[in-house]
Amino acid sequence: MPQIRILCIGRKANDPLLQSADLYLQRLSKFTKTELHRLREGTPEFELRQLEGKLSPSDYIIAMDERGRELRTREVATQLETWEMNGISSVTFLIGGADGLDTQLKERARAQWALSRMTLPHRMAQVILLEQLYRAYSINHGMPYHRE
Repeated sequence: MPQIRILCIGRKANDPLLQSADLYLQRLSKFTKTELHRLREGTPEFELRQLEGKLSPSDYIIAMDERGRELRTREVATQLETWEMNGISSVTFLIGGADGLDTQLKERARAQWALSRMTLPHRMAQVILLEQLYRAYSINHGMPYHRE
């Protein structure tokens, strides 16, 4: 299964949402190498420079955006398997700050996914994305975490 890297705007703070995100990050480590990089908030230009500084030309990028494609959990699980079958060894997810992701980053991405049509705080988006990735990996490994 591909390794997961999440780049998000929003510094670490004493916040229960970030504690939940860290819990799912730890759970995901049972399945694949997973990295979460929280970058400082600032102007849209500053945030763009930070994110671009962490990307390489070969990164397989998924931009998280409320206007992106909404997937069911089973579709995320299938996507993980498809990436593995196609030799994609690492996937980088981008979560923007208060102003979202810059258009350049969204255009560079292989896909844009939405966690919801609603605008979510970036800290909540981290938790939801990590939990859904954990759930998808659990499905693919036949674990009873997911119920239908």
